[in-house]
Amino acid sequence: MILILIAFVVGATLFHQLQILPEAWWMAALIPLVFFWRVRRLRPLIAFLVGGGWTLLFATNHLQHRLPAELEGGDMVVEAVIASLPKRQGRLTRFQADVKQLFDSHGNVVPLTRLQLSWYGLRDTLRVGETWRLKVRLKRPRGMQNPAGADLERWMFSQGVQAKGYVRKWHGNRILESGTHHAWIDRLRQTIALQLDQRVRQPDAVSLLKALAIGDKRGIGTEQWRVFSTTGTNHLVAISGLHIGIVAGWLLFVSQWLWRRSERLTLRIPAIKAGSVVALAGAFVYAALAGFSLPTQRALLMLFTTLGSVILGQRVQPGRSLVLAMFMVVIMDPMATLSAGFWLSFGAVAVIIMSAGGRIDCWTGWRQMIRVQWFVTLGLVPVLLLFFDQASLISLIVNLIMVPWFTLILVPMVLFGLPLLTVPLMAGWWFGLLGWLAAHTYQLLVWFSTLPYAMFTLPDAAVWCWIVAIIGFLLLLIPAGIPARGLAIWLIAPLILVKPVRPAYGELWFTLLDVGQGLACVIETERHVMVYDTGPAYATGFNTAESVLIPYLRSRGHASVDRLVLSNGDRDHAGGYSALKQAVEVADSLAGEPERIAQIRDCQAGEKWHWDGVSFTVLHPDRSERFKHANDRSCVVQVAVGDWRILLPGDIEERGEGALLRHYAGDLASDIVVAPHHGSATSSTLPFVNAVAPDWVLVSSGYRNSYGFPKNEVVQRWRQQGAVILNTAETGAIQFRISRDQQEIEPRLYRKHNSRYWSE
Repeated sequence: MILILIAFVVGATLFHQLQILPEAWWMAALIPLVFFWRVRRLRPLIAFLVGGGWTLLFATNHLQHRLPAELEGGDMVVEAVIASLPKRQGRLTRFQADVKQLFDSHGNVVPLTRLQLSWYGLRDTLRVGETWRLKVRLKRPRGMQNPAGADLERWMFSQGVQAKGYVRKWHGNRILESGTHHAWIDRLRQTIALQLDQRVRQPDAVSLLKALAIGDKRGIGTEQWRVFSTTGTNHLVAISGLHIGIVAGWLLFVSQWLWRRSERLTLRIPAIKAGSVVALAGAFVYAALAGFSLPTQRALLMLFTTLGSVILGQRVQPGRSLVLAMFMVVIMDPMATLSAGFWLSFGAVAVIIMSAGGRIDCWTGWRQMIRVQWFVTLGLVPVLLLFFDQASLISLIVNLIMVPWFTLILVPMVLFGLPLLTVPLMAGWWFGLLGWLAAHTYQLLVWFSTLPYAMFTLPDAAVWCWIVAIIGFLLLLIPAGIPARGLAIWLIAPLILVKPVRPAYGELWFTLLDVGQGLACVIETERHVMVYDTGPAYATGFNTAESVLIPYLRSRGHASVDRLVLSNGDRDHAGGYSALKQAVEVADSLAGEPERIAQIRDCQAGEKWHWDGVSFTVLHPDRSERFKHANDRSCVVQVAVGDWRILLPGDIEERGEGALLRHYAGDLASDIVVAPHHGSATSSTLPFVNAVAPDWVLVSSGYRNSYGFPKNEVVQRWRQQGAVILNTAETGAIQFRISRDQQEIEPRLYRKHNSRYWSE
């Protein structure tokens, strides 16, 4: 039976690797398999196929109800229930909404179920469960697509989001109902969050306490997540199996102790059974406070299958309970396997079960805890590297301190303090103390995160490296004394030691990253790497250097950048400058507008350098000329290898292009050009287009951006010249690999070559 359940989960998981969604009639093709169920050897195969078919059913239903493309960008009216705790960032409020009714501009009903919305300038406080009528402008759930970094499309698909957009100003925007009866838990969570904001003054502390109390991680900023990741303590912050286990464990211990005080009660019902009922009830309440997030659902299922066996007087089989819980989670939500949390939580429990298998049952106390923590740390390394390309090297030491601290002190104090919120005087004192403890806990984690070599980053590795490494990690977890265990280190070694393939001498690899409405390029040669622009940053704190550029550099094995060129000081080009400088060593930096950027030198026409058979020439700006507009002072670089040329013009407009034509009219011809100023109407003048005469024009722009870039007349101008237009908003990241002896070049389009069935 266990093998059958595992086969079902594997089938559902591997289904997500498909690039194209199979037709729904494949479900009907599975029906005849019922007649073969009596053949025991075929049952795992049948379960595997049924797992894929079950996922197909859910995926088809979700994708059929995405926003139709023809309705993008139009005003629509929605009646929807606030479905998530709103996240406020300055004047911007973000939230998810479950649709009751959605009408297009003609009054036709649009059958969507969940939206991801932003509301700018909202003065009121949105509350979960409220029903609102809003005018919205929507687009399909599209995200940036790159070889490394965050995958927003995947996340929105797993969350059931069928469109994203923003609330428009409209006199009819108003609340229809103050709350639905089934949303009282979420309203309670929001009330607790507001109370904690008032009681705890330290920002780092209140975000940590809200995460522990109600699973509200909205206040945890990018820097805090970096600290938690570096120290390997993410699992302590997000309510998951550990926290549910803490609550259940405390309640089991206390309730058993109290139950045994009564001989009559003990004779009627064993203390362990009574304690298990109380523990389950308490864990359920805590999971409700956490919003029944997926991690808490997984933990509850594990707890129900385990303590349920105790209550029914059956023998507890942890392995069977684990597999049954995995199966039930996938049955309820086949998209759960897309989440790293799914594999981390079940992986942690699996490792603990393996570590307890005849090896630590005779150990007690601290020795047992160290042993278990070592196995959990080691066992989760491949999951962390696979999903995040990073793993903490200090997590074992940090968790030996922090797990007992959170388990015995912080979490119990937080939960004990929640009822005190109804007593203002006691709540003020209690949460003042808790805020102080949480703030100092975070400061200790910050100190740990600054230790050298705290984090290991894994570059891209071949599939074969991963396969043999996972086998190696599994061998490390088996009991000592088995001969094959000695092979583990040798099997893991290729994953760590085999480096990504680099360009040969006289070869360059050019990558235009998909950073939305901005620009970020990476040029690699045999022994050097140059970054041209760092992508945009936003007032909300999000920047694409952290989410796209830096992960890409790490995936390529680059711990440093030889030269950073910032075309200009605008936020969409230089927004990620600070983040990049903090994350990797930058040997040299230059910019077209150095006065707007700290600690960077001037970019001047005429500067040249040569790396590994590849030449780089700065063509603009000439400081002897004055330009009224900042865009025309952009740093323009031409890259050459053999007879191939790439032109990077930044944001130059008509006057800047004119200056280039005056000084380099005969040298501007290039095979690839990044469209000046994202394809705006004030750039790509006809003389410039004719002088460059490229085969490929690359546009870096955001999907359905508010500027309307690239402009149609600009696109037509380049096409009439004979160029092929590629837009990152449509293609994702664009890569060229060019050698000096190459006869033809072809781009690799990330969205085309690496798509999944849910990709736009």
